Amino acid sequence: MKRLFASFIVVLLVLMSLPTHSIHASGQAIQQPTVTVKLVNYLGNVNNLSIQFSGNYRLNNEGTVESGKTYQLRLENGRISMFDGTHRMHSLTELTFTPVQNNEQHLVRINNRPYLGTVRFVVEGAFIRPINTLPVEDYLKGVVPSEMPASWNVEALKAQAIAARTYVMSQGSKLIDDTINYQVYAGYAWHSNSTRAVNETSGQTLTHNGRLISAVYSSSNGGMTESNGNVWGGTNLPYLPIKADPYDSIAPWNFTINKNQMDLTNRDLRNPQLWWSTVRERDTTIPNNIKTWLYQNGYPNTEIKIVSIPTFKFSDQKTTGGRVRQGDITVNFLVRSLATNDFVRNTDGTIRLHTVEFKNTTAQRMRAMIGINLVRSYLVDSVVENDTSIVVNGRGFGHAVGMSQWGAKGMADRGFRVNDILQFYYPGTTLTPFIQYAPPIEAVNPSPPVNQPVSQPVSPSVPAPAPDSQVTPEVKPIEISHARAEYDARHDQVVIRYTLNQDALVTITVRDANHLVIATLIRDVNRKAGDLAQFWTVGSHPNGTYSFTIEAKGTQSQSVSAQVQQSVQKAVSQPVTSQPTNQQPAVQPVAGQPATQQPATQPVASEPTMQQPAPAPTPQSVQVARVGTQVTARVNVNAANIRRSATTSSAIVGTSRLGQNVNILGRTGDFYQIQTGKTRGFIHVNLLTLKQTLAANGQTAVVINGKVANVQGNPVVRNKTMYIPLKGTVENLKMSYSWNKSTNNITVRDTKTTLNMKVNSKQARVNTRNIRLTNHPEVMHSRVYVSIRTLNETLSTRSHWDTRNKVVWINR
Repeated sequence: MKRLFASFIVVLLVLMSLPTHSIHASGQAIQQPTVTVKLVNYLGNVNNLSIQFSGNYRLNNEGTVESGKTYQLRLENGRISMFDGTHRMHSLTELTFTPVQNNEQHLVRINNRPYLGTVRFVVEGAFIRPINTLPVEDYLKGVVPSEMPASWNVEALKAQAIAARTYVMSQGSKLIDDTINYQVYAGYAWHSNSTRAVNETSGQTLTHNGRLISAVYSSSNGGMTESNGNVWGGTNLPYLPIKADPYDSIAPWNFTINKNQMDLTNRDLRNPQLWWSTVRERDTTIPNNIKTWLYQNGYPNTEIKIVSIPTFKFSDQKTTGGRVRQGDITVNFLVRSLATNDFVRNTDGTIRLHTVEFKNTTAQRMRAMIGINLVRSYLVDSVVENDTSIVVNGRGFGHAVGMSQWGAKGMADRGFRVNDILQFYYPGTTLTPFIQYAPPIEAVNPSPPVNQPVSQPVSPSVPAPAPDSQVTPEVKPIEISHARAEYDARHDQVVIRYTLNQDALVTITVRDANHLVIATLIRDVNRKAGDLAQFWTVGSHPNGTYSFTIEAKGTQSQSVSAQVQQSVQKAVSQPVTSQPTNQQPAVQPVAGQPATQQPATQPVASEPTMQQPAPAPTPQSVQVARVGTQVTARVNVNAANIRRSATTSSAIVGTSRLGQNVNILGRTGDFYQIQTGKTRGFIHVNLLTLKQTLAANGQTAVVINGKVANVQGNPVVRNKTMYIPLKGTVENLKMSYSWNKSTNNITVRDTKTTLNMKVNSKQARVNTRNIRLTNHPEVMHSRVYVSIRTLNETLSTRSHWDTRNKVVWINR
């Protein structure tokens, strides 16, 4: 009892030493400490942003800002300018917005993400940086559901709340941020279940010998915890021991490294510009991760291509917790300077093969190079190598010190209470008593507008808040019912269905088996009461169980959430490997156009930064569009930006609105090339719903310059490469074609281009330029077939093979 009382006194002293939220305390109520958080995670580095206020706020403790209106902040000449439309209201070095009341009716939305408390905007180099100060319990309500799924057992959520509170309290008055460097904080993204966990553990922390502990935690320890000394060095703490964890989900993982990423055989190494833009690595994720690491470690302002990764192995030396410490990695790569647009060459003029080789380097460096989402932990079970590949197997996700979040869930699901969970993961610690903090601050009348502001006139003042005696209408609780999910293997989609009892702002997120958010389908989108559905296209995500969290917020900021899980087991489809026949092309004539299909829900988004709903599944009986049909699509979001090129960073040249029809001219990566009126550009594929059914019955359709084409034969997949008949393709491009069967010489010509190739040869000539092809032309059933890459290399087409929808897009 004396020890418990002493711990309580220590915590009170720690709380009193921290900055406090100014409140009117009553009786023995304790003032609630505040926490100050730099907002980085969701905002990134920006020099302009939007802000909107709910409730009354003071600017720099002087004038007021108007509730409900959206303002723009821009960095101009080292100062932050605040705009109302085109009118510059202020130009200051700092802007601080303070609510007249601290409650859920007073929010600041920064780029549409809401935050409670005071927000200060400062200049940070070339960017505007918001800094949020709020009561620690409100901060935790934005942390817990970001670090652990809010639908989990409340006892696990309580353990998470206490660990997170202990961690942030141990930081004292230090300025922290909202990333994994400290704890992920999502602002006013509260969930009823996690909010309950925070409320029911109010003020509780963990201590050891009267001091706050280092309450670290990670996703999964793979069945074995690790010590703090093995991970970060220093003295091992007694409450962070190494021991077996029978409650952890283990979380096995593996990945494969293909040793050879690029074949340079027969490449003209003196003239790499001839093939540089057409040659790519065999894999995507691992080479891209290595490139990112190289750009940050000695190769800035360059373009890199990974040729091979011949070595990746860990040494047998391991920590006492069974984790790898060191290993070897070798990467061979080519470099092109972005400053001069030239290649780094050898003395003989050939392009230089660079090598980065580390022997007995740290496992941390190897993980950073390959990617932390691939090497998920240092608990590596095996590295299996053959002549062509390296397969790495391991367990867990994260550093494994302290509490395992999946282990906490496992214990809670088995009936253990929060005290049991904390004692298992932090043995020998003391849980401090529950603290009832003083009530929130009373309303404060806003200051009158300032007569002479620092620069431009201040914003208009707003009416004073209603008196406390005003009767508040009863708020009808919002409910989510009949939540369920189902997987449509044919269309590779999960359908999330649910029912709302009233209109609400809905957010739906997708988490993988490691409870990491991998997609946000919609965020704060207004949904009408009734039965609703949302589609998620699984795409490249692997088989496994996924969790879908549905959050609904009512008009009075009341919120509720529901979670459903769905297992995804994709059907293994065999590529078409048979030779083409003299059959008609995949597209067949139909009597008329298929009916336009609307997406199940209408997301509000102008950029594809979050997963958008796919079109409703097409019944198998629907016929495909006839040859010659112009492919069109309907915009399925409120506003879809038209970009100058196929990237979200390019200039916006126009906007298409919800329900508007556009002509599809082709596809480049994740963008359709479109035309609407006189405007041409690119719109992300997730923002459009095709109006025609282009392929069915396992066949592949070909669309050339936006129209369904007959290419006089069926497309064929060979060695994971798409081949199409050359004659039918180039004739659709209005080019002439000839093939001398005795010499196997091929000529394709129009007024500007003459292409000469030969069957089974990678040598080609376009006008006066010699080209080495990636894939040689082949004869299949008396026709010449070429890969779509060959079309790009020789005729400068933009081709895309949509494997999911079985469509080849060609545009020239």
